Amino acid sequence: MIRNIVFDLDGVLFDGRGFHAITFLEAVKAVIPCTSLTEEYHEKYLDSLSTKQKLVRLGFDDDICKRIYDMKQDMTAKNIKTHITPNKKVQEICQGLTALGFKLFCVSNSIRSTIEVCLKGMGVIELFTGIVSNQDTTEQKPSPEPYFTLYRNYNLDPKECLIVEDSPHGIESATKSGGNVLPVKDCSEVTMDRIMNVLMNFQSRL
Repeated sequence: MIRNIVFDLDGVLFDGRGFHAITFLEAVKAVIPCTSLTEEYHEKYLDSLSTKQKLVRLGFDDDICKRIYDMKQDMTAKNIKTHITPNKKVQEICQGLTALGFKLFCVSNSIRSTIEVCLKGMGVIELFTGIVSNQDTTEQKPSPEPYFTLYRNYNLDPKECLIVEDSPHGIESATKSGGNVLPVKDCSEVTMDRIMNVLMNFQSRL
């Protein structure tokens, strides 16, 4: 029986992938003005990775990585609130699921402060039982470690969790963790009807 609904953040609850991509590219350009890094390259090779994973992939030295990382977090903290507004659709989904007795969790490659700002800005943070950020784990998605951390921290059975993920890395992470995965293309596919249909299908198998 499914008792817990676990959401990724970017691309599932919050359409922030574009925001994070542009902010990362701006941070790189601020530190390395002559960079040839493009949005196309980011979308093809870096999308859905955490900032630290992106920097490792790009192979910058430690000092450059730290400067870019700090710049990216600075820019995110200053600008993300302007991209977050109360989201009636997300509120109705979260309120509906909690009213039915499900516990809600968020597992994201973002840092905790970003997750909290987003959930608070959308008006749903008080409905979430727990959060796992990239600061809570030694590895990020596509490793299953973020979900293993969730299960350990909140004493959850993976078989009792429905995980909503949009990116290949997130889907891989959730699948390897042993949870039940609802893959979506983007925020537009995250609806109460779709979640309930999946839940009813699980119930019918019992």
